[in-house]
Amino acid sequence: RRDQSHENTHVYSGHLSLLVSLSPKEANQFLSRHRRANQVFEETKQGHLERECVEERCSKEEAREVFENDPETDYFWPKYIACVDRFGDSEKKKQDLITCVHNIPDQCSPSPCNPRGTVRCEDKKGDFLCHCFTGWTGARCETDVDECETRNGGCDHECNNTMGSYRCSCRHGYTLSGRHLCNDVDECDDPSVCGTAQCLNTKGSFECLCEPGFVYDNETESCLDVDECQSSVCADECLNVPGSFRCFCDGREGMKLSQDLRSCKFSYSRPRNPQSLYLGRMFSGVPVVRLRFRRTSKTGFSAEFDFRTYDSEGVIFFAGGHLNSSWIVLAMHDGKLELQLKYGAVSRVTSSGAVVNDGQWRKISVEEQGRSLVIKIDREAVMKIAVNGDLFTLKKGLGLHELNLTVGGVPFKEDGLVNKVNPRLDGCMKDWRWLTGEDASIQQTIQSNENMQCFSADDPGAFFNGTGFAFFNRSFSDSLPLSVHMSLRATSGIGVLFALIHQDRVPLSVSLADYHPGTDEWRDFVLVTSGDAVVASSPSPLCDGEGHVIEVTVSANQTLLLIDGQPGRSGDGVVPVDVLSQSSTFIGGIPDVPLVSTLVSASYSGCMEVSVNGRELDLDQATHKHNDIRSHSCPLLDSYQ
Repeated sequence: RRDQSHENTHVYSGHLSLLVSLSPKEANQFLSRHRRANQVFEETKQGHLERECVEERCSKEEAREVFENDPETDYFWPKYIACVDRFGDSEKKKQDLITCVHNIPDQCSPSPCNPRGTVRCEDKKGDFLCHCFTGWTGARCETDVDECETRNGGCDHECNNTMGSYRCSCRHGYTLSGRHLCNDVDECDDPSVCGTAQCLNTKGSFECLCEPGFVYDNETESCLDVDECQSSVCADECLNVPGSFRCFCDGREGMKLSQDLRSCKFSYSRPRNPQSLYLGRMFSGVPVVRLRFRRTSKTGFSAEFDFRTYDSEGVIFFAGGHLNSSWIVLAMHDGKLELQLKYGAVSRVTSSGAVVNDGQWRKISVEEQGRSLVIKIDREAVMKIAVNGDLFTLKKGLGLHELNLTVGGVPFKEDGLVNKVNPRLDGCMKDWRWLTGEDASIQQTIQSNENMQCFSADDPGAFFNGTGFAFFNRSFSDSLPLSVHMSLRATSGIGVLFALIHQDRVPLSVSLADYHPGTDEWRDFVLVTSGDAVVASSPSPLCDGEGHVIEVTVSANQTLLLIDGQPGRSGDGVVPVDVLSQSSTFIGGIPDVPLVSTLVSASYSGCMEVSVNGRELDLDQATHKHNDIRSHSCPLLDSYQ
């Protein structure tokens, strides 16, 4: 209300300004002002706001009587002046003035709090208090709380802050359980997730597994074979098979597969002795040694040497001129010494003495004595043959007497002999003296070529030195069953014993091996195979210095293997008997066929005699035989002289 006696109160357009100028006495009177007529009612109502400041205009002092405290009064007063300035005394705007004034004391109207983060606004005396939702903070609940900063919000994996809250999420392969936990998803519950492969659930993921040698293909959802041979896993040749691979080493070059099944190593080789000469090295029958002697005067022929053989037939040496001149041939025939001679038009064959193909060393000598040839065994004459001529031939242009000497063969075709003889002789010679003196050139030749050297002690039988093979251009399957009998004494645990080959296929092979691919075992085996499939096998350590017998019988529906009378075990392979009749026979090794066409390609090392369907295979009768294979002599295992 206004007191008209207050002269110092002025009303200005647009706002209310109270100017008070009081003397000290007046000020004291003001502070101890008189109470108004409705004093009791107003005090009871704590200065009812509408009566004090709406129905009438109030001063700041009167406003304080309403609020009874300074903070609310200080908050109310400027806003009250603004309401009066805005709505004035107009009756039309009186209701607006009432509303405006009533809202001034409530500091939560309008609410100063952030509506998104506030539960409620609490009015205080000259102040307010914003009560925040969980996730909000600040005086006005205006600041979002980042729950992820504290212990990752309690989330197992990822915490994502949001306005006023947060959200837990899981990595790929997990699912949210409740608000915080992440549980692994078992993708393998879906039977089609890996197609034909095996599904393995892992934490947060899964794997499609294949058997070794296969790789999973995402497009086809299947396991595809890995071609390991493309990555050069083998030292020599490689054969890819489903889920795996096989390495092959060229046994024809003396190589064998190492324990790692990938690399190749040299097979064991036997030492040689350079003190003797092996006569049967040249399968073609050509001589192993050729010498020519020239003398200025007429000289008689003489030869002396130590000789040993188990062979019953073959040429020891030839001495003389050319085919149509005078010459002699000392040979073996039916186990005895035989002398063939030709002096001009006179030809003669003489055989006498004891059997000498018993493997014992004997000293043999042949000497021209006047007009006779004397042959001695162990210094005892067994033949004395009258001759009419000289073995040395006079070369008139040179004025020299000349004689040709060949050892282990003749210098012409064998049909030029007086008595046809197979010139191949498996025999050994040492301590030779030609024309009363040793020829040093022969010894030098032997020292440079170990294949010309003999072993110190032999037994009967064929010896395979781990090089090459013997080949017979014949088949043995005209009538089944096919029976192969092998007596052997091995010096190496790996090598081909017997094989039938048709073109580049190996339909039947009997071999020694140190690894069984079917059982993945490293030990000594006898394998009967067809191609790369095992038909029959037996774990047999035959490389023990003892003699053993292997028998293989092939019929239309089965293949039997016996080792020293004990049966082996059958495999999954089958011998294609229909191609056996078209196959050639190989002993001790195989020719240059693809290594992947059979499991063992190494040549056999050791002694062996082979019979097929009861018929012994004489290596001297072979179509071809490697020069290092000895047809009738087998060295003792402990003999390396």
